[in-house]
Amino acid sequence: MGHLCQTRDVSTPGNSARVPSPRPRSIEEIPHLRGLPVLGNNIALLRDARAMVLDGRARHGDVFGVNTLGKKGIVFLHPDAFREVYLDRAACFSSERGWSYSIGPVFHGGLMLRDFDDHRLHRRVMQHAFRRSALARYMTQINALAREHVREAGFDGGSGVDMYQVTKRLTLDIACRVFLGLDLGPRADLVNACFVDMMGAAITPVRRPLPGTPMARGLKARARLSALLTDLADTRTTEGPGEDLFSQLLASAGPGGQPLTVDEVVRHMMFLLLAAHDTTTATITVMLWHLAEEPAWQERVADEVTELGGADVTIGNYSDMVQTEWVMKEALRLNPPVPFSPREAVRDTDVMGVQIPAGGGVVLPSIGLHRHPDWWREPDRFDPMRFAPERAEDRAHSHLYVPFGGGAHLCLGLHLAELIVKAVLAATLADHRLATRPGRHLEMTAVPIPKPKRTVRLVLEPR
Repeated sequence: MGHLCQTRDVSTPGNSARVPSPRPRSIEEIPHLRGLPVLGNNIALLRDARAMVLDGRARHGDVFGVNTLGKKGIVFLHPDAFREVYLDRAACFSSERGWSYSIGPVFHGGLMLRDFDDHRLHRRVMQHAFRRSALARYMTQINALAREHVREAGFDGGSGVDMYQVTKRLTLDIACRVFLGLDLGPRADLVNACFVDMMGAAITPVRRPLPGTPMARGLKARARLSALLTDLADTRTTEGPGEDLFSQLLASAGPGGQPLTVDEVVRHMMFLLLAAHDTTTATITVMLWHLAEEPAWQERVADEVTELGGADVTIGNYSDMVQTEWVMKEALRLNPPVPFSPREAVRDTDVMGVQIPAGGGVVLPSIGLHRHPDWWREPDRFDPMRFAPERAEDRAHSHLYVPFGGGAHLCLGLHLAELIVKAVLAATLADHRLATRPGRHLEMTAVPIPKPKRTVRLVLEPR
């Protein structure tokens, strides 16, 4: 059984008031968000996922039910629940089954869609790509690509530059060069279109691949991307492995000492390429927008760039960019790259006193927890100082700030993401100032991965 929560913390920062937990409740007693017949809460999820979650909290408190993508689940908006489910000491919760209803059809076999011993073995194979020595090796290429893409973005007068698209091309280029050892060239648009269609399949309410549906397009895109990577694997096998992760995985021993199959490597790479570029793109876009809106913070980050003295961001100096890190953390708080962590119980258990039967769904929405007014001061406000040591709002609970997940499925690439973010910020602010266009505001969709609802144009001015 899961650990029964003894107390519920309802404190605001600086207030340690605690109240006892209610008696254990069955899943039937949990109030559910009202939805539509057949569609459930899908429309609310796709229209504004954050509003859906916060509306549920306003109506029902920190625990309520939803029905999305044909799967019912219990939403928990308390960090105690995040801790119980992420740590999962009794191995009660399946990540693979939780994600199978959304990204499963197009990303099955990826690391996040593996569980327990199988997950641990495959994670161990992947880990060498994110060791300190490997990260140090990547940075020369990452810094050069960041400067190249920022330079090519150029200046477009008062109309501005579409920073989301510039950043998306950059992060996809980085991911392919670092992990595949491949310059995509004209194939970049094809690969990007594949990911767009695959993510469209992840959130479509129509879960069957009927002709012309997003699910059908997503599965076709997966087949195209799989064919590209399989052809590349054949080339690497013939020519011999390189130093990139793809080559190393093809040559490495997998679980049980046997080599990974080409199909296993391809599945890992498709998921890794998605995680390495789409999520980082959203974080960088949010950071650049807020820095453009907040000139004082922009100058703080620019000062840290100046202190590098023209040097690259490296594994040795990136931790010196402290205020840049606060800005990054605030962007991740406001728009976590993985807004929801779904799980499915593999046996009867409980979470915070709520009885979850085998097969029952649990949903952990960082998109709501990160804006919970009981835990964050002015939660909708951009305020990087909340991460400064004198405030440290994120440390009020071990599982209050969880942009990279937690437990066994904590994101392998979190340090690489920080390195990429800081390299891009350094390349951008070394020679430019950012400004927003009058009357424009940033609105983000949350699912399947955060992205702007509209074109994000920022004016780049020479320093």
